[in-house]
Amino acid sequence: MKIGVDLGGSHIGVGLIDGSKILDSEDKILTRVDRVDIEKSIIEEITSLINTLCERNNININDIELIGIASPGTISKGVIVRAGNLGLFDFDLVGKLKEVFNIPIHMRNDAKCAAMAEKEFGAMKDYDDAVFITLGTGIGGAVFMGGKLLEPKKFSGFEIGHMVVNKGGRLCTCGKRGCFETYASIKALKMKVTETLDIDSDISGQYLREVILKEEVFEKENEAVIADLDTFLEYLAVGICNLIDMFEPEVVVLGGSFAYYKGNPIFDMLIDKINLPKATFNDGDIPKIVTAEFANDAGIIGATLI
Repeated sequence: MKIGVDLGGSHIGVGLIDGSKILDSEDKILTRVDRVDIEKSIIEEITSLINTLCERNNININDIELIGIASPGTISKGVIVRAGNLGLFDFDLVGKLKEVFNIPIHMRNDAKCAAMAEKEFGAMKDYDDAVFITLGTGIGGAVFMGGKLLEPKKFSGFEIGHMVVNKGGRLCTCGKRGCFETYASIKALKMKVTETLDIDSDISGQYLREVILKEEVFEKENEAVIADLDTFLEYLAVGICNLIDMFEPEVVVLGGSFAYYKGNPIFDMLIDKINLPKATFNDGDIPKIVTAEFANDAGIIGATLI
C-alpha cells in the first residue's frame, strides 16, 4: 500500500493507494492565510493529512511502502526548484518530510505523475504516441512516444504552460509575458467568469463547471460569459494544435479540472475550434481528443508510480 500526495496550486490532496484504486483520501484547500508562510503550511498540511488517513484506517505509517508526491513546477532530486503559482523556489520538500516520516519519499512534476496514471491505467493505456495536458491553476504536460515518457536529463521538462501564445501579453508567474497558462488555464477561465458573474473567485475548477451550468449560461444566452468562454477556448485550441503539430500524437488527453467538462457544451466548443480548417498542419487529420479517466485523481495515483 502506498500514499499519494497531490500538491496543487490551490489545494493539497492525499490518498491511500492500492494500484489504481484510491482506498481513502483527504484534501485541504490552500487559503490566502496558508500562503502567508506557504512552505510551513505545505509541510504541516501534508503531515496532518497523512496522519489522519493512517489513523482512520488503523495503519502504521511504517507499513506504507512509500509516499509519492506530485508537485507543480520544476522538480530536481526531491527539491521544488521553482513553482511560480505557489511562490516556491529551491524548496526541499522531500527532505523536510523525511524528518517526519522514516519511509521512502519520492517527488515528481504533477503533470508527469498524472500522465503516468493515465498511461498505466487510464485514457492513454491503448496508445503509444500521446500528449497529456493538465489544466488547473497552471498548465502542465507530458508526452509519450513509442510508449515511453519523454524525459530530459536536467529538469522535468515539457513546460507547455509557458510556451508563448500572445507575445508581450499578460505577465505570467514565471516572469515571461503571454504564456499559454495565463490565457488557457482553469485559473484564467475562473478569474474571467467569476468577474463577469460578480461572484467569489475562491472556488475550485470543478465547482466553476457547476456554476456555469447552474447559471444556465447557454440556455439564457449570457453573451458576456459565452464571450469569456470563447476567448479561453481560442487560446486553448491554439496551444493544443501547436502540440499536435509538434508531436503528431494518436490521442490528446485533457486532465486536471478540465476533465470535469466532459459532456459539457464547453468541451464541444473546444473540439469545434480544433477541427476548424487550417487549425493544424495536417488539416483534418486530428487525433482523438478525450478527457482523463481519473480526472483530478490522476496526480495522486500517478505519484505512487514514481
